[in-house]
Amino acid sequence: MKRAFKVFVVLVVLFVVATSTVSAADRGSLRLGLEFGDPIAVLIIRPAPFDFKVGYSFEANNPWLFLSADYRIISGYQVIDFLHLFLGIGAYTQIYFQQADALQLGLRIPVGLQVFLVDNVVELFLEVAPTVGFLPTIQAFPRWQGYFGFTILVPKFWK
Repeated sequence: MKRAFKVFVVLVVLFVVATSTVSAADRGSLRLGLEFGDPIAVLIIRPAPFDFKVGYSFEANNPWLFLSADYRIISGYQVIDFLHLFLGIGAYTQIYFQQADALQLGLRIPVGLQVFLVDNVVELFLEVAPTVGFLPTIQAFPRWQGYFGFTILVPKFWK
């Protein structure tokens, strides 16, 4: 587990260094970022208006992989001066590596608040996503996924 955490930290540092040269003048619509919650660490790939996430839980006795794909119905709706709202709908799966029911599949409804900084280049957000599970059994709201995270606007390298 320590080795996996070290690899994760190195990847985060490389990600931050690679995206630190983002200029607001060459805006694109792609955002990359990280979020922390349940699962512990999630990589965000957001070509607007979609939101793709890949996460991993570092639990020693029951590690699992998280994948989700969302469509943002509302994104950047201004609530007050600097605070914005987002709302989406999507699907998720969780793949457990040491469990009999190794696969969970369901719908999620992400809703959250976001703040844009540095001329819209950096986004900080809080997200909560109630879920509806389909596999292994159909359940309304078997878990609530919650995150705190950030994204960075990736510059457009093509004209």
